[in-house]
Amino acid sequence: MKNILLVLLFAFFAGVTGCAVNAPTFGDRVLAEGESHIAIAEQWKKGQNESIKGEKLVMKGRKLVEKGRADFREGEQLIASGNLAVKNNRHAYQSLSQIAQATDSADTASERAAKLKKYATAWKKGEKRIADGKDLIKRGNDRVDEGESDIRKGQKLIERGRTNMQDAEAKYQPQK
Repeated sequence: MKNILLVLLFAFFAGVTGCAVNAPTFGDRVLAEGESHIAIAEQWKKGQNESIKGEKLVMKGRKLVEKGRADFREGEQLIASGNLAVKNNRHAYQSLSQIAQATDSADTASERAAKLKKYATAWKKGEKRIADGKDLIKRGNDRVDEGESDIRKGQKLIERGRTNMQDAEAKYQPQK
């Protein structure tokens, strides 16, 4: 009987101790729930930050695209005015240089040389405008490309952020 009592007593303490070790207490459950809510909150906040960063990147990209298009338009205008200047001054230069007038004096020759120089200078300025216009168009295209790239990256960040936020919201189960 003494042995049976010892075995029963031993079984009782082993059972009580085993249950206490394996089953989480109320405090353990609250702590675990709190930690999971913190992780969910952090995931949601990370998603929100990604979305905000993406929106800023999209705005930056749109501004770059606008600046690029403005550069492109300005470049086209420079090329058009440069082409007109080259055409008009080349024609005037060629016409004046082909005139077969007898040069009566040094003054007349000097005046003709001054006019030819003026046309040549204006012609050269027209060529410079064309080159500047081409540079502006290239810069504009580069800005548009960079802006469009930023827009795509920003949209991906927004999408990823929203997905993180939605996943966090789906995981969240308020306490009952």
